[in-house]
Amino acid sequence: MVDELIDNVMYLIDSKKGDVGRLNYILSALQDGKPLYNSDKEYLDSLLSTYMRSSKKRSGDQKSVEELKAELARVKERLEKVEKRGYKKPVGRKAVFFFVTFFFGWHAVTTLISEKFLHDVQDINPYLFPLYYLEKIIPGQYLDYVSQIGLSIPKIVVLAWGTMMFTWIILGFIYLVKFIRSRYNPNR
Repeated sequence: MVDELIDNVMYLIDSKKGDVGRLNYILSALQDGKPLYNSDKEYLDSLLSTYMRSSKKRSGDQKSVEELKAELARVKERLEKVEKRGYKKPVGRKAVFFFVTFFFGWHAVTTLISEKFLHDVQDINPYLFPLYYLEKIIPGQYLDYVSQIGLSIPKIVVLAWGTMMFTWIILGFIYLVKFIRSRYNPNR
């Protein structure tokens, strides 16, 4: 019964009938032996009644070896795509954003400390604080325009770092809400 249901869900995914993301979730739950939510059961029943019983009579057909090999190749290809997407995509973006936040934070924290304790942190070493070296690289007309607004390179760095830290807080709340929603099941 479960194997037939898995085959039907795979057919729906392959034929792009229904929400593929939701069907992939249902497929993984079935393969892991997890119970389905009532809403997922109703959704699957409606899709099966619409597409499976009217479009194909799959239960009585015997598949040839070539069809089975082709289906196995499709499943293997889909599994490789899921593995690549699962490991590389989210980690790369977050790692880059973390590095940029740390880079700006290094400059911002030293700027904030230098205002209280030290004098001219920018002159210590340009390789330790490369963003402050921008004042020497950027043409004077652009720096004049920025200074008319009331900003300088150190103030822009602190502002950008504060914005990134605020973004991390928002991302944290978003992932916390997603985690809580994924664990909440009123039918248990």
